[in-house]
Amino acid sequence: MGPSPRRVPRRVVTVALVILAVTAMATTSVGIRADRARATAVPAAPVSPSAPAAPADAQTAAARYPAVGALFSGTADDPGDHFCTASVVSSPARNMLMTAAHCVSDGDGSPPRTGIVFAPGYQAGDAPHGYWTVTSAVVDTAWLDDGDPDDDVAFLTVDRAGSPPIQQVTGAYGVDFDGDGAPVGVIAVGYNLDDEEATTVSGTAVPWSPTQWQVAAPGLSDGTSGGPLLSGPGDTEIVGVIGGYEQGGDTSDVSYAAALGSSLQSLHDQVGGTD
Repeated sequence: MGPSPRRVPRRVVTVALVILAVTAMATTSVGIRADRARATAVPAAPVSPSAPAAPADAQTAAARYPAVGALFSGTADDPGDHFCTASVVSSPARNMLMTAAHCVSDGDGSPPRTGIVFAPGYQAGDAPHGYWTVTSAVVDTAWLDDGDPDDDVAFLTVDRAGSPPIQQVTGAYGVDFDGDGAPVGVIAVGYNLDDEEATTVSGTAVPWSPTQWQVAAPGLSDGTSGGPLLSGPGDTEIVGVIGGYEQGGDTSDVSYAAALGSSLQSLHDQVGGTD
């Protein structure tokens, strides 16, 4: 049976992210929690790095960010509809994804969903790297039992028969647990429910509370939940995934992401995310 989140996962980025004036003022007294450590970054890269790259303004989001893809509610043979976004993140087994917890768990004590599929680089109905089956999904107990928005992050493992590990195919992002809580420039990537291509936009994430990032982004819509906020050199590190407060926000104008503190790093390491 396909996933049935408590509410339709939100988020599609259609306009530039900007800092809300009131939030920028708040950052003088509120900072993101700093109990973090860094996971090794492995830059995501196209499958054929030797092929000539298109100019940046001519590349599609799928070409620029091949380790980001759409989560589908069905199986590899019958994918169904895409409903959330996820990214490949670096791990020794080279098979790990990162998304929002509410994409795979209702937060009511029931186990996270597996058997759904991930299509990295999905575009215009085409899955250039195939459909990968989610074989395990792990969320923090604070989310599993109570849907705590501060823990709206999940780590998944995937497999595809006859294929090398997904990280070898798409590249992978590092996960940055080492931020200082200051506003940070990000690239957001996500799949709108009604779009067949990823949308990307650059902007700034600012602290909304000690445990949540906030980005002002009118037009964010359903489907980009779990999409990465990329930062760092070459946009190779994830500082958050779209989710958190109200599973990403209670209006289409402002979005949120859980800060990546020590409990989420422990979850990451539990799944095998330590290089």
